[in-house]
Amino acid sequence: MKPDTIRPALAATENLTVYSGLVDYFESEALINARASTVWEVITDAGNLTVWESGITAIDGELRNGGTVRIKASDGGVLRTRIRVQQMPGEVMTWTSGLPLGLLRRTRTFTLSPQAGLTHLTVKEEVSGPLVKFLGNTGPDTAQTLNDYVGAVTKRAELIDRSS
Repeated sequence: MKPDTIRPALAATENLTVYSGLVDYFESEALINARASTVWEVITDAGNLTVWESGITAIDGELRNGGTVRIKASDGGVLRTRIRVQQMPGEVMTWTSGLPLGLLRRTRTFTLSPQAGLTHLTVKEEVSGPLVKFLGNTGPDTAQTLNDYVGAVTKRAELIDRSS
């Protein structure tokens, strides 16, 4: 297998795709009955991420373009590395973290696209670098975390959009 080849590892569900190899790649998506501006507000409001079922129990920093955050996850995981945030407001947000020398890099990309009054949200996570093969099978845990997050965003955005 070529180093840049991504091969299917686990069967895809209706809204989840998982690949594994030298790059682990996970994706979850939903069509949300809410405006894109509402969905954007939900995923970028750091002050409220710990209030709803986002999977985040603590966050330090602001989710803004060029910002950095530190996150504690509800599954007990702590991402104490700095996560660099890049944004194209209302469309795309990317969180990037990693180890020195490119040994491990984790990128989570949130993409929104309006579709006839609804919003299509896609969350992709890619883990790459020479240490990926030593992480073991993180697929089921990461896949479930992404699905839970997308489901929680859907629920919160639809609730807020109905209220306004």
